[in-house]
Amino acid sequence: MSTGRRLAVKVFFGFLAVMAVCTVLSRAAASVLVAQVEVKKTGRGKLSYTCGGTGNIVPKKEQKIFLWAGQQVEWTAPQGSTVKKGKCLVKFRKKYLKQEIEKKEEELEQLNLQAKEQQISARKPARVPAAKSAYQALTEAEKKLKKAEDKEKKAKALWEAYKEQESYKSQEAYNNQESYKNQESYKNQETSGDGGGSLKKQELKESYQAAKAETEAARQERSQARAAYELAKAEDAAQDKNSANTQEAARTSAQAAAAQVETAGKELKVLKQYEKAGGKILAKKDCTVLENHVQTGVIAAGTEYIVLGNGGWKLRGEVAQADKDRIAPGIQATAEFSSGGKTEAEVETVEASSGSEEEGKEKESSYIWYASLPQETEVEGTETFTWKAETESEKEYEQIIPISALREDMEGAYCLIISEKEQMLGTLMVAKRVPVTVLEKDGKSAAITSELKKEDQIIISSEKFVSGGDRVRIKE
Repeated sequence: MSTGRRLAVKVFFGFLAVMAVCTVLSRAAASVLVAQVEVKKTGRGKLSYTCGGTGNIVPKKEQKIFLWAGQQVEWTAPQGSTVKKGKCLVKFRKKYLKQEIEKKEEELEQLNLQAKEQQISARKPARVPAAKSAYQALTEAEKKLKKAEDKEKKAKALWEAYKEQESYKSQEAYNNQESYKNQESYKNQETSGDGGGSLKKQELKESYQAAKAETEAARQERSQARAAYELAKAEDAAQDKNSANTQEAARTSAQAAAAQVETAGKELKVLKQYEKAGGKILAKKDCTVLENHVQTGVIAAGTEYIVLGNGGWKLRGEVAQADKDRIAPGIQATAEFSSGGKTEAEVETVEASSGSEEEGKEKESSYIWYASLPQETEVEGTETFTWKAETESEKEYEQIIPISALREDMEGAYCLIISEKEQMLGTLMVAKRVPVTVLEKDGKSAAITSELKKEDQIIISSEKFVSGGDRVRIKE
């Protein structure tokens, strides 16, 4: 082999050695500088949620018992105590009760007397109407006027007849005047006849005038009687109206008195029932006193009460506002009690619970779930617990990625996938940015829409910080 050929062979093998060394060094550098990542592909599915909170054990049924009004409390069952059926919940002072019964009996007696007085006052008063006597006076005046008018009519007729007769005689005497020869004899005859006729004429005239005056007086008397009758009728009407108003007021008072009698009678009946019960409120069922708003020694106003629980126990869990759509009947909840121990129960109902004020701030409205307490659970009533429940989203999503794969910056939400890039030294893997739209998230995963393909490998973790365009290698 010639020298030049030997040299070429040495150079070639030297180059191979250098390349091998560079490859080793490159791989060593890559293992130090290039980030190792874990990848996962998108999948179809639902999101899972973990809800939790606090709660306490409550009775299945609650009953609020109000105290007897007007009674003095001697003793009451303390809050948290268990009371058997027929045993005493509240005891009142018998002496005070007896005094109240005596007072109510006296009050009822007085009210009955008042009611009778009001009933008498409500009766229509007996009286003779003023118009009755006035009408009688008017009738008498009309009769008197009729008599006077008849008397005047007769007097007028006599007077008119006499005047007519006198006129006829005068005319006849005139006609015969010429036939009298002896003028002296005629005068004597006239004089003697005129004296008697003048007297009768005067009597008839005076009688007629007197009858006219009597008629006018009777007419005025009738007018006054009629005016008196009309006034009497008006006075009677006013009196009737006033009497009706008085009767109506009396009837109203009588009704009010009767109502008072009825009320007092009912109150006395209730007091008698209290006395028959021995001055005690007894438990109708085995129960637990959950709340007691009663103080011994006070006179009850009827607003004081105690709250009883019976019918067994159930779990009552508080749900935060953010979890209200994730808790529904049928979900299994795990409860860990403050005294130790754990149980699982199925949520039966979910109800809204209005907020309350706490330390001067209004508490946000929340929800409450209820579940029957399993019979084998050994816990005391009203005990507290913490709870957890796993739930799924109602909707099934096409693209689900781990929450660790989700990234966000000023441009929006995105994820990184593995992209291959050809170079002189071979195929390199680099991180590629893919924008995504987040639909919903839970604690572990996120539902998204994007242009990701089923075969895309999504970077879910990295030992170093990685951004789009950085070289990466898949962790083996």
